[in-house]
Amino acid sequence: MIRAADEEGLWNSFLHAPTAPAISQRALVQLYADVAGVAAPRVGRIPTWIMKAIGTVHAGTRELAEMVYQFDKPFVLDSSASEALLGLAPTPLETGAKATVDWWRTQA
Repeated sequence: MIRAADEEGLWNSFLHAPTAPAISQRALVQLYADVAGVAAPRVGRIPTWIMKAIGTVHAGTRELAEMVYQFDKPFVLDSSASEALLGLAPTPLETGAKATVDWWRTQA
């Protein structure tokens, strides 16, 4: 957004930060496991009806159950128009995953 602030012609427009191609949560978990050199954990899904049932007695789960629609279909953001206007490109997922894993390893 710093780049957009420098260009008056882009003020009062809608821009998206450059975004890497969408992948599934399972694929993202596998990518991080590969980068970290560990086995990928098992990834599962809690059925919506269970989330809603638990939500009747647990506020945190109730709030999560309200957002479950976000996990039923892909959330895809196309930032190509903003990328062209700003002259920017997203960081590849593999690069970001490696930087994140490397940073975590320094936190011990």
